[in-house]
Amino acid sequence: MPDASYRNNEDKSSQRALCIFLAKERRKDHTDTKGSLIDYESHKITQATMSTTVAELYSLMKCFGNCLYLKGLWADCSGQQSAIHMRTDANNLVTTARTTHQPEQKETIHLIQMLRKESNSGAIDDLAHVVSADCLSDSLTKHSAKADALIKSVETGILRGVDSHPPFRSLLKHKAFLAVWLCNNITICNPFEIACFMHEAINQETLIAVSSNSHQY
Repeated sequence: MPDASYRNNEDKSSQRALCIFLAKERRKDHTDTKGSLIDYESHKITQATMSTTVAELYSLMKCFGNCLYLKGLWADCSGQQSAIHMRTDANNLVTTARTTHQPEQKETIHLIQMLRKESNSGAIDDLAHVVSADCLSDSLTKHSAKADALIKSVETGILRGVDSHPPFRSLLKHKAFLAVWLCNNITICNPFEIACFMHEAINQETLIAVSSNSHQY
């Protein structure tokens, strides 16, 4: 959970923060989950930030880098692979990562492209928006935000509202185009056997693509 505040410090600099939890797997029809805090940080952003979006992007990419390190460390210790689920209260980051539109601010183009690359490659398993009350790093960036929710989550191990939105890739459009691409390029198996791709069910679109394709399988 990354968060940032734009020019909220006394010297007009921006502050970023992050909270990283090792949590249970996501379950259907459950908005809450259980997890333990394993890393947190609050630090001044030393780069020039021209808007709130840029500050949020810096915070998100820093949090993602820490998650990659902890993911490798956990794999070495436990032999288990953990998925990286990012939660941010900056809804514009989630919507921008889902589209192909070019950002208007040139300062955000590189960071947005990196966010899209990591999201599309599968390095970021899920990306969703949460309200500020459920973004537990919010209290680490500004004096006005109370830390009650963060303290309660650490004491009880319950993360409120982190899975209130559907999975990120289930909201992506043009899955039919993806099914056509799979049918034409995945030659190691029968296209009828392709049921899932990057943790998303694709079987219905695959059946439609196969039935409408003139090739014989």
